[in-house]
Amino acid sequence: MHPQARFVLRGPEILAPLSPAGGAPSIVPAPWPDLPLPEGAELFPLAVGAALRAGLEGAVLAVSAQTPAPEGHEWIPLRSFINAAREEHEWFPAARALALANWRAATRFCGRCGEPNGDKADESARLCPACGALQYPRLSPAVLALVRKGDRILLARNARAPVAGMQSILAGFVEPGETFEDCVIREVREEVGIEVANARYLGSQPWPFPDSFMVGFECDWVAGELAPDGVEIVEAGWYGPEVHPQLPGPGSLSRRLIERAFAAITDPPGRDRAATSTGRALAARLPRQPC
Repeated sequence: MHPQARFVLRGPEILAPLSPAGGAPSIVPAPWPDLPLPEGAELFPLAVGAALRAGLEGAVLAVSAQTPAPEGHEWIPLRSFINAAREEHEWFPAARALALANWRAATRFCGRCGEPNGDKADESARLCPACGALQYPRLSPAVLALVRKGDRILLARNARAPVAGMQSILAGFVEPGETFEDCVIREVREEVGIEVANARYLGSQPWPFPDSFMVGFECDWVAGELAPDGVEIVEAGWYGPEVHPQLPGPGSLSRRLIERAFAAITDPPGRDRAATSTGRALAARLPRQPC
């Protein structure tokens, strides 16, 4: 496998071309230059089998936390890479690369007998040469819950929010024996103390921090007053399109669901779109049809 890897990762950071002074980080991942591979680096395929046939190809180079960036390059958090991209196709392959790197780092040894793992040649799987145990890439499903109450949506600040003051919709991992819809109801109740119903699927997105798979739902407030649990959620409130706190980056599913909800509040179904500012702007771009 050639060392000019399609993605080079250092933990949750990705190698990218050096940004101009004061400029935003590039969303174009960089290959490793024509240099010897760092000691302890691991090079592995981005895809095998069906994924390769679907068009994903190239290699991933995972280096140690102490590896400096080569000249003309810099390490940037993959979250920044994602938040700088509005289109998912720009970062989905990088997300796959990070998820695979996380999985491989966690499966160096067989979980059944403790022997060093090998790779299965025809699919993304770790194969123990001693006992034959297979380990596939792990996915941890989590729901995103966009709660609506009239013309407002629920936004909350997580105690571990990466950006101070940023608020988003609620999220939580699915538990064994639980449906996505049940998880929405439970997580909202546990985190902010209100009751919701009518969970409706809206979309999904891989989120490799380290192995999440986000599944978005919209639901309706039924009863209760907001009471953040003070552990995961430290602040929560109802907001509309006009006034709201700082939102997640544009590359995330949570931001897309928030924007979708705000657009529906501004121009609800059945409303005369030409009567709203958004509708007037849209109408001005549409070709006029003869009567």
